[in-house]
Amino acid sequence: MNVLDTIQTTLSNNTKTEVYRNILIFLQDSTPLKCYSGGSFYLFLQNFFLSFGFPDVATFISLLPPKRESELLNTISTSELSQFLNQPDVVSNNTDICIIFSNYNNTPSFLENVCSHLNFKCEVTSMGESVLLTVCISVHLQEDVPDDVRRIILPCVWPLALSSNRRSEVDLWFNVRLRSYLRFLTKDLISFNKVQNSSCLAFQKLVSFMGKNFTYTGSDFGQPDVYAVIRSYLGAESAARCYNPTDPDLNSTSWFVNYISTFVIFITLDDFKGFVNISQVNVFLEDKANLELFNNAAIPQDVTDYYILQLYEFYPSFGLIMLPGSLLCSPDIPSSLFASLNEADTMAILDKLKRFCNSTENPERSAALASNIKVITAQTFADLGSASSGLTNSQILSVPPEVLVSSLSILGSVNTWGQDQASNIIHSIISSGFQINSSASLASLGTLIIGVPSKSINSISASEALRASKNPMLVSNMLEAPKVVQEIFVKKIISVDSSPAKVVQNVPDALATEIPPSLLVFSEGTANITVINKKTWTADQSTMFFPTLAEADFDTEQLSPFVLQGFTCGTVKKMTKPKISQLIHACRPRKGRAKVELKEPQLTCMYNLIRGDLSQNFTDYPSDMLLYLDSENVQKANCRSYFSALGATDFSVASSILNKGPKKFREARDCLGISGVSLSRDNVEVLGNMVCTLDRSDIENSDPLILEKLKACKDLSASQVAAMETLLLSGKTQYGAVNSWDQQTLQGLGTLPLYLTRNIWTHFTATTTKRFLKGFMPELRKQKTEKKKLKTLFSELAPTVAKRGAGCSEGNITQVTVSDPSFPFGYNQLQFELCLDVPILKDNLHSICQKVDDDGYQRIILNKLNQAFPSGVPDQEVQMLASVSRSATLDDISKWNITELDTLAALMKPEDGTWETAQSKAIITKYLKASGNSLDSSELNIIDSNLCSLDTSTLQTITADSMRNTKHLDVASCSTEQKRVLYEISNTSFSVHRDNPINYYNLVKGYLGGAPRADIAALSRQNISMDVDTFRSLDINVITNLTVANVQGLMGENLRDLKLFENDTVVQIWVNLQLQSDLDTLGLGLITTRADPTVPTATNSTEPQGNTNGSNTTPATTAIPSQCEHTLLSLNHFQIFSSSLNQEHCKWTVFV
Repeated sequence: MNVLDTIQTTLSNNTKTEVYRNILIFLQDSTPLKCYSGGSFYLFLQNFFLSFGFPDVATFISLLPPKRESELLNTISTSELSQFLNQPDVVSNNTDICIIFSNYNNTPSFLENVCSHLNFKCEVTSMGESVLLTVCISVHLQEDVPDDVRRIILPCVWPLALSSNRRSEVDLWFNVRLRSYLRFLTKDLISFNKVQNSSCLAFQKLVSFMGKNFTYTGSDFGQPDVYAVIRSYLGAESAARCYNPTDPDLNSTSWFVNYISTFVIFITLDDFKGFVNISQVNVFLEDKANLELFNNAAIPQDVTDYYILQLYEFYPSFGLIMLPGSLLCSPDIPSSLFASLNEADTMAILDKLKRFCNSTENPERSAALASNIKVITAQTFADLGSASSGLTNSQILSVPPEVLVSSLSILGSVNTWGQDQASNIIHSIISSGFQINSSASLASLGTLIIGVPSKSINSISASEALRASKNPMLVSNMLEAPKVVQEIFVKKIISVDSSPAKVVQNVPDALATEIPPSLLVFSEGTANITVINKKTWTADQSTMFFPTLAEADFDTEQLSPFVLQGFTCGTVKKMTKPKISQLIHACRPRKGRAKVELKEPQLTCMYNLIRGDLSQNFTDYPSDMLLYLDSENVQKANCRSYFSALGATDFSVASSILNKGPKKFREARDCLGISGVSLSRDNVEVLGNMVCTLDRSDIENSDPLILEKLKACKDLSASQVAAMETLLLSGKTQYGAVNSWDQQTLQGLGTLPLYLTRNIWTHFTATTTKRFLKGFMPELRKQKTEKKKLKTLFSELAPTVAKRGAGCSEGNITQVTVSDPSFPFGYNQLQFELCLDVPILKDNLHSICQKVDDDGYQRIILNKLNQAFPSGVPDQEVQMLASVSRSATLDDISKWNITELDTLAALMKPEDGTWETAQSKAIITKYLKASGNSLDSSELNIIDSNLCSLDTSTLQTITADSMRNTKHLDVASCSTEQKRVLYEISNTSFSVHRDNPINYYNLVKGYLGGAPRADIAALSRQNISMDVDTFRSLDINVITNLTVANVQGLMGENLRDLKLFENDTVVQIWVNLQLQSDLDTLGLGLITTRADPTVPTATNSTEPQGNTNGSNTTPATTAIPSQCEHTLLSLNHFQIFSSSLNQEHCKWTVFV
C-alpha cells in the first residue's frame, strides 16, 4: 500500500476507487482486523487507506466487530475523532453517528475540546495563563466539526445533558460542551417525550437557556412550544415539581423563576393552579425574584390577580411598598391596605400607580388613597391624578373654588367622576364667578362637562355652541353628559340655521340623534348622503331622509347601519326594484360591521317586496328577515344552509302571537332529521340563536354546547334557567364538576350568571362571588341591563336568613365600601340599615343609588334621605336617586324639590325603570308648578311615555311648536281621549308636510291612535303603506268602521301582514266584520266569521265625505242579544282585547 501511495497521483480515478474498494474487502475479511495489533484504531485505518480516501461513518461502523465496538472506539483520541468527523460528507445516516457516541467514553471531553486533547503543545508563557487560553481557542476553532455534523451529533448527546444531576455537570453541558450545538435544537428535541425524564437541574438550565440565550429565528418551534413542554413537565406531578425544602439544590423559593422563567407570559390561571397546590403556594409568594417575574404586563391579568389574592390571603400585612411595578394594579389588593397608608407613603404609591397603572381604573383603591389626604391643594390634585375621583363630596366642597379653577386641566382629564362630584365642582367654580359662556370655557372643563347644568348650556350663545361643536374632545366629553344637556347643546347649534342641510352639516356626527325628525325633511337635491352617512341616527330619523336615496347616486354597500334602518315600505316607494333589492342586500350581516337594527314591520316589508325573487343564498339577506320566510321559499336541499343563516337571527324581534320560535324549530327538526328528544352538538351549532326559544326539556336534552349559545339570548324564562342549571349541575359541561367551580367558572359563563338562582350561587363562596361581582356588575350597568333583572339577581345572591344582632356587624359603610363595584353584596337588609349612617349617605348618594337595586334597600335609602333633609330634598340630591326613585311613595315625592329641567330629566330616565301613573303625574305636576316651567319640546322628550299619566287638560297646553321639535313620543299607553288630544296637536304641528304624504305619515304615525276615521280614510288614498303595528294601534272604533278598500289603501305593500297577524285580536275583529266576498278581493286567504246578511238593512251606510275608494258594503244592523248587552256596554276597548267573551252568546259581529 505504501508503494501504491507513492504513485497515487499518477493513477486514474477509477484505479484509485478500485484500490479503496479492495482495502475495504481486505479489512472486512472473515477474520476481521487480523492486522490490527492495538493502538488507535483511527490511525490504524489511516495507515491502511493512506491517500486513497477514508471511510464515512457508516462504513467505519461496519469495520467494527459488534463485540469490540466500545473497545475500538475508545482507542481514538478526541482530536482524531474530530479529524474523522471533519471529512466532507462523512455522515450519510444520522443514526450511525449515535453508535459512536453511545460507546465513546470520552464524549464530554470531545465536546469540551480542551487543549490537552489536541495534537498541540500548549505552554504557559510569561504573559500568564490567558495566553494559554487564547492559543487553545485558536486550535479549537481549527479542529471543531462543521455545523452539519454538529446538527447530527446533538440528538446523540442530548440525553446525556438532560440526565446530568449535579449542578457543576449541568453547567458544563450547557455552558461548555454544547455551547456551539444548542442552536441546533429542534421541536422534537425539546418535546416532552424527550425531556420528561430530565433531572430537575438540567430542566432548570434548559428553561433558562431557552428564555435568555436561544435565538428562535430559523428554528422549527417558538416560545409557545417551549412553554407547552414546561407545562407538561411541571404538570406531571400534583405538587410543585423539583421543589424539595431539604435539598440544597432544590430548595430555592424562586421556583417560578427557575422553572418557568420568561415563559411566564404564556401561563394560564389553570396552569398556575396545576403547577402548585394551594397548600404549597405560600412558600413561593413572598419571594422577591418571583414577584419581579410576575411584574410583567404581558402576563394574563387573572393570573397576576390570583397571585396577589393568594399573597394577601397568606400574608395580609405584606407591604404595598414592596410590590413591584404593575402588581400594584391588581384589584385584589385589599383596599384597607391603601387606606392605612400615611400621607407620605400614599404619595409614593400614587407615583407608582401613575407610572405602571395609568390605564386601569379602580374606584375602591382611589377612594382609599384619597381618604388619607387631609388638606387638598392644587399639588394634591396633581399627585392624585385620576385617583381624584376617589375624593368624597365633603372633601371636594372643602376645596377653595380658586384651587378647583387652577386645577381644571387635571380635573378635566379624570374619566371616573360621579355625576354628583362633577356637579359639585361645577357649582363651586360657578359660585366663585367662573363663567361658562364660550367654547373655550366649555372646553376647559374637560370631563367635568357631565356636571354642567342644562341652564348653563342654554346660556351659551348659538355661535359659541357651534364653535364648541368643532372640538372633537369636547364632543367626546359631551357624549358622557346627561341626555338633556346633549339635547340643549344640539338645540343651540340648530338655532344657528335650522334648514335641514345646515343642521346636518353643523351638528356633530355622534350627537345627530338629538336632531328632531321634523328637521330632517330635505327639499329635492339638498340632501348630502356623504355627510348623512357619517352620522349616528335613530330609526325614526333615518325614516325621514331615507326617501332621498331614490334621487341620489350612491353605493348602497357603503351606507351605514344607521342610515339603512330607515328602510320601510313607504320610504322606498319611489325606488326601482333593483335598488330596493340592493338596499335589502346591504342590510345583510357583515363581518366587522354593526348589525342593521330592523323592526318587525321593516322585516316583513322587505320580505313582501322580494318574496317572488328570493335566492337560496340566505346569507345575502338580513338574518332577522329570514324568520318570515315561508317553508316553500326554502328548497329541501338548502334547508340546512337556511337554518344555519337563521341561527344569527334575533328571535325576540318577532311578535309573540306569531309563535315563530316553535314553528321554526319544528321545521328545523324535519330538515335536520331530529327524531329523538336530544339535540346533538351539530344540531345546536346549526340552530344558533333559535335555542333562545327552546323549552326546558329541549335544553336539558341538548349537547352542552347549548350553554354557549344561550349566552347570546336577550332574555331567558324561568324554565330555561332551570334547564340551564340542570345542565351545569350535571357536571357534564365544559365547566366541570360542581366541586371544581371557581371564579373562572363564573367568568366563563358570560352573561348567564345574571339569571342564576340560589341553586347555583350556593356552590360558590362569598369571597369568590364578591370577586366575580366586582367585574360583572359594572359590565351589566354599562350595558344598561333592565333593573328588574338586577333586582332578581340581587335577591338570588342575598342571604336567605338575615343575621340578627345589636348593631352593625358587617362593618360601617364608608366611601371606600361604596366604591366597591360589588356593593352592597355582603350586607343583608338589616345590616345595610344599621351600617349606613346618614352623613355617609349624603356624601355618597349618587354612588349608593347607582348600585342598590333591591326594593327593600331602596326604601331604607329614601327613609334616611328624609331624615337628612327634613325640610325637603333639594333638586341636586333628587337628581342622584336613579332607580331608587321608583320605590318612592307619593309622600316621599311631595318632599322633593323638582324645579329644574335636569331634575325632571334625571327622574324620567327609562333605564331606571317605569313609573306608576300616580307617581309620574305627581312628579311632572310638581315640576310644572315651578315658575317658568312648561311642556316644551325638551320636557316632552324627557317625559315621553309618562305623558300618559297627565290629564287631558294638561296635555292641551302643549303647543304645536313644542310638538314639532320633539323626537317621536311613545303614547301607546295613553287613553283614547289623551291620544285624541295629542293627535290634534301633532296634526297641526306637522300639517306643513301634508304635501308629502310619506313624510307626514312618518311624523304623525305615533299619534294616529287618536285620529278620527275621516283622517285615516284620507290617508288610505295617499299610498303610505301603513305597517300592521300602526294599524293595530288605531282607535278600535275607527278600525271597526274601515272597509276592505280602506285597509287595502292604507297598508299597500304591507297588506300581506294582515294574513301574518290573522290571529291578532284587533285583526280578527276587523276581519270578522267584513264579508267574505270583500276579503276575497285581497287574495290573502282571510276568513271571516260573519255570515252573509239574511235580513234587509234598515239603512245603507255611506262613505265619509271624500272617500271614493271604499266598499259600499257595511255590516248589517243587528240587535244585541239581551245576555250580551249589559256586558258589552261596560267594556272599553282595552278590556275587549283582554276579555274572554263567550263566543257562543256574544259574537264580535253581533257586538258591532
